[in-house]
Amino acid sequence: MKSFAIFALLPFLAALVHAAPTPAAVEARQFQAQITFFGAAGASFFMSVPTDGSGFTISNPLSISKISSEGGASCSFFGIDGSSTTVVGANTADVGPPQTQTSGSCLAL
Repeated sequence: MKSFAIFALLPFLAALVHAAPTPAAVEARQFQAQITFFGAAGASFFMSVPTDGSGFTISNPLSISKISSEGGASCSFFGIDGSSTTVVGANTADVGPPQTQTSGSCLAL
């Protein structure tokens, strides 16, 4: 009976090992998110940022009213006056009230 239980569990255990992400698969999800920050009167700037969840600094002093991402990541941005703006996938989000952005982080979807 014990032998039967062991042999019955082997395919299950093999499936678990096969389902675990390989280092190559995890590395393939890491890319640079393409983010555009929009201010008043058509002013804007662009950043390529990591998508590994690490924080990054935004040093441009432009007051931002919209943030756009080309997709593939969920990104959060933080403003100098306390704003928090999240952009998921290929979308644009309003920053309210408009303000200089100081930091952010992105995670690959």
